[in-house]
Amino acid sequence: MSTFQPPRPWIASYADGVPEDLAPVSGSLVDIVAASARDYPDAPALQFFGRETTYAQLQEAIDRAAAGLRDLGVRAGDPVAIVLPNCPQHIVAFYAVLRLGAVVVEHNPLYTPRELRKQFEDHGAKHAIVWNKVVATVQEFPSDLAVSTLVSVDVTRAMPALTRFALRLPVAKARESRAALTERVRGTVLWESVVAGAPIPASHPQPGTD
Repeated sequence: MSTFQPPRPWIASYADGVPEDLAPVSGSLVDIVAASARDYPDAPALQFFGRETTYAQLQEAIDRAAAGLRDLGVRAGDPVAIVLPNCPQHIVAFYAVLRLGAVVVEHNPLYTPRELRKQFEDHGAKHAIVWNKVVATVQEFPSDLAVSTLVSVDVTRAMPALTRFALRLPVAKARESRAALTERVRGTVLWESVVAGAPIPASHPQPGTD
């Protein structure tokens, strides 16, 4: 008695050497990144405006961010709001939160204040990692939604040095671009201080696959 196999026409587009099926992945998302850092430390993991981050660099940043967030009070099971555009800090924050066994709560940074507030009402996170362009919106939430830890992220800090220099030029176009990407804020923990310390020790409990 044969088992029916539905057609899979996309397999015809696979390159030579690509298997038709893959074995189920074991381990958590944190384990998968760690394995890539171990097996391909010098391979590019991220590219942002031409600036590359290797897997080894990514893993180190994740471990440092995890230690920094732990020191700020993030514990296993805590919801942690991430309100960031696509940038290296977003990737690092995502995996650092998971490394602690905490829960990532993603938000679109382009949401209106009302939309963002509604989501915070739903999840009640007291820790948030936020694009500095959106920090003011979070700071204006009513007291019952106030976060205890507000980390602000300047996405331009992940750009190549030449790009950052161009954004500081005293010309109108540079000022417009800079204003669209970053903003001065007060009353927050800077992302750079979160990742400035020693990496989290390997002995710190890892998240389970369940």
